[in-house]
Amino acid sequence: MTQTAAKQQSANSANHKILFEPVSIAGLELKNRLAMAPMNTVFSENNLGYMNEQILAYYAARAKGGVGLIISECVLGTRMASRFPYTSNLHLFNSTHLSGLEELVETVHAFGSKIFIQLSIGFGRQGHSHDGEAPPAPSPIPYENDPTLLPKKLFEAVQKRPQLANPRIPMMAHAQQPREMTREEIKSEIEEFGHSAILAVMAGFDGLELHAPHGYLEHQFLSPRSNHRSDEYGGSLDNRMRFMVEVYDKVREMIGHAIPVGIRLSGDEHMPDGIHHEEMKIVVSRLGDMGIDYVHLSSGSYEALKHFFPERDGTMLEEAAGFKSVLPPEVPVMTPSVHDPAKAVAAIEAGQTDLISLGRQLLIDPEWPNKVRAGEKFRKCTRCCECLLRTAMGFPVRCLHNRDLGREKYMPEYWRPTRAKGVGVVPEIPPLPM
Repeated sequence: MTQTAAKQQSANSANHKILFEPVSIAGLELKNRLAMAPMNTVFSENNLGYMNEQILAYYAARAKGGVGLIISECVLGTRMASRFPYTSNLHLFNSTHLSGLEELVETVHAFGSKIFIQLSIGFGRQGHSHDGEAPPAPSPIPYENDPTLLPKKLFEAVQKRPQLANPRIPMMAHAQQPREMTREEIKSEIEEFGHSAILAVMAGFDGLELHAPHGYLEHQFLSPRSNHRSDEYGGSLDNRMRFMVEVYDKVREMIGHAIPVGIRLSGDEHMPDGIHHEEMKIVVSRLGDMGIDYVHLSSGSYEALKHFFPERDGTMLEEAAGFKSVLPPEVPVMTPSVHDPAKAVAAIEAGQTDLISLGRQLLIDPEWPNKVRAGEKFRKCTRCCECLLRTAMGFPVRCLHNRDLGREKYMPEYWRPTRAKGVGVVPEIPPLPM
C-alpha cells in the first residue's frame, strides 16, 4: 500500500467512527451501531423448523464480519404459524427447537456479536400452505400482486422467466385465499406465542424482536386494507392495534424485562387503502408509552415490494425520523438499507436514526463492517434482487456477486471455535416473572 493510500484509508476510518461507537438497548450494550437485518434464507429445509450447519455458518460469517448485533431470520412462534411459512422457516414453539437455537446463540457469541431472535406470530394472508389450506388472517382478503410495485430490477428478472407466471409455481405472488381468524384463535395464538417467548429466553437470545412489518399478520391487523373486521379487532385504529398490543402485553407478562423486547414495523404501507405514516406514528407512540425497548423500521409490504426492497439508499430515514419524534429519547430506532457508510454516518449525526441494519449488503459482503472500520474497499450490493427471487421461488438464498453465500458450512473460518475454558455448559437463564 502506498503512503497516499494508507492516509486515505486512515481518513475514511476516522470519518466513520460514529458507526463503531457502543450503543445500548435497554441496558444491553452493543459494540457498535451496526446490525444484521432479518432475512428469510430458506436454509432450513422441508419447513421442519430445525437448525443445520449451513445456518450456523451463515450467521457466523456475518458475526465475524463485525456487526454488533445479529437479528435472526423470521422464526415462527406458533404451530399455526408454522403451517403457513414463507416456504421454509425456523420454528420455536416447543422444546425440540431449543437445542438448535441455543447452538446458534453460542455460535454468534463465539464470533463476537449479540443476537436477537425475530419471533413471528405468522404470515397471515402472505403465508403459504403446502397442501392448499387457507391461511388465517384478520379478514378473507386475498394477497394481490401489482408488477408496477416491484423493484425495477426484480420486475426485469421475473420478465426473463415467463414460467414464473404459472400459478402452480409457489411464489409469494400466489398465496392462497385467506380465511378470517376467530376470536378464539386470536386468543389461543397470543397465549402460545407468549410461551414461545419464554423458550427464546431459555435458548439464550440477547433480545427479542416482535415481527410486525411489511404485511405480516400483526401488520395485517393494523391495516384497513387487510382488516375489515367488525368486532373489537377491527374498525378504529385503537381496535386495529389491539392484536399487536395484546401480543406485546403477553410477551411482557411471560418474560418481563429478562431481555430487551423490540418491534419491527413498516413506516408506511404505501398502498392507497393501507395504513400510512401518521397513523403508524400513533401506533409507535403507544408502544413507547408501553415500554418498548427499540423500534426497527421497514416499509411497504409484499404488495408494495419496491418500498420493502428499495432501489437506493436511505429511503426509510424520513419515516425513521418520524418514529423518533414520538418515542422517548432512550428508545433507539434502527433503520435498514443504508449501504453507503457516509450516508449512514450522516443519518446518525442528524438524529434520524440510532442504528443501521444491513440486509442484502451483508449477503454480498459479510465483512462490510470490518472493511468500513478499516477504511477498506467493500463489495457494494447492486440491488439486483436475485436473492429475493430465489427465496420467493423456494430456493435457498444466493448472490450473483458472492459465490460463497450458501456454502459457508464448507469454510473452516466460519466453524465455531472451541468453547473457552471455564465457560458453563448449563445456560444461565435471566429471571422470569413468577
